[in-house]
Amino acid sequence: MQTYLYTSLNQQGRRVRGRMMASNEEVLEKRLRSMGLWLMEAEVDDGSSAELLVKPRKPVFARGNRREMIDLCTLMSVQLRAGVSMLSALETAAADTKSRRYRVALEEVRRLVEAGESLHDAMRRFPACFPPYFTSLIKAGEESGTLPDTFAELKRYLEWQEQIISDVRQATIYPVIVLLCVILFVLGLFSYVIPKFEKLLATAGAELPTITKVVFALGDFAERTWWIWLLALVVIPVVIQILKSKIHTVGVLYDRVKFRVPLFGELNRMLVMARFAHNLSMLYKSGIVIINALKLCEDLLRSALMIDVLTDVRERVTAGESLSEACRKHAVFPPLVIRMLSMGERTGALDEALDNVATYYNTVVPRTIKKVFSVAEPMLILTLVGIVGCVALAVFMPILSLMSAARR
Repeated sequence: MQTYLYTSLNQQGRRVRGRMMASNEEVLEKRLRSMGLWLMEAEVDDGSSAELLVKPRKPVFARGNRREMIDLCTLMSVQLRAGVSMLSALETAAADTKSRRYRVALEEVRRLVEAGESLHDAMRRFPACFPPYFTSLIKAGEESGTLPDTFAELKRYLEWQEQIISDVRQATIYPVIVLLCVILFVLGLFSYVIPKFEKLLATAGAELPTITKVVFALGDFAERTWWIWLLALVVIPVVIQILKSKIHTVGVLYDRVKFRVPLFGELNRMLVMARFAHNLSMLYKSGIVIINALKLCEDLLRSALMIDVLTDVRERVTAGESLSEACRKHAVFPPLVIRMLSMGERTGALDEALDNVATYYNTVVPRTIKKVFSVAEPMLILTLVGIVGCVALAVFMPILSLMSAARR
């Protein structure tokens, strides 16, 4: 038996691609004919397509993948609400996608659904395209008969993620550029310009004030070690990312520091809380029980500290504590979130309470992002002005002394 990649035509004249096991092409053609498909092309699968589907070459949260998932959810929601059959909706979605990975996956999903498999089980075979939270929500939607609404909710959630990332990226572009310019300017100033002035003043025999000696000492140090600092700018962030992804304790420590950084710490915590509220609200509203929803949130938040926190919260809820009381044990949850959860539990409207928290953060997070970076920008500029001012003072004070001595 061999696995074939085939291209065929259906009864509507549309191309249908997929994979099927058969002993030869003749048997493959007969099987496709029984399914109402006419074989056009077939080739033996060498395994590259399976690798494309199963092994993620980039994270499932990467921007291209998120965009594909948004388009898929939009198409599926609209088609299913209009009464289009599942098979036709999947066929249209596969034909519409620009990503080869998603096209092949959706064609396979359609074939599996046509063979009698549920949609969520078919999607679960391709984790490179459909992450666990996605398939869990699809399962909840299938079981409750609200699949069009589930796709619409997923679309709303993914668009919210895209908007938050866009806001952060837009707000950070200018400060990051200014920061890099400041770093490169300081390295150039202290490793090249300052040593030239030092030689000039040493030749003139000028008496150096304390500030000049300090600046020249820093210049000598930068001249000898400038390559180390440039290397550190690249290597240190990469090493930190590797360590925190490989060693859980390092990831927890990194998150604790991140939440305590002046100016940015509160923003980081708000972003985590916004993701927590949105994720839990989406999962809970879709009919997933709170224990399973918390488990899925651990994977969605991508924070080592929050994984530990939510694991403890989940264990406490399983033991009989309320969600609000379990969250109260951890300082990472602001009082507002705990109060809203408590109110939702008392009134039996936890989904609405989570929605309210998510709506609150939808309003506050973009405003806080702009406020934080509007403060960061002048701070960077003032830092640059201060450095340039100190260097100018250190250089011109000895020159002025020499000019005064020459006039006498």
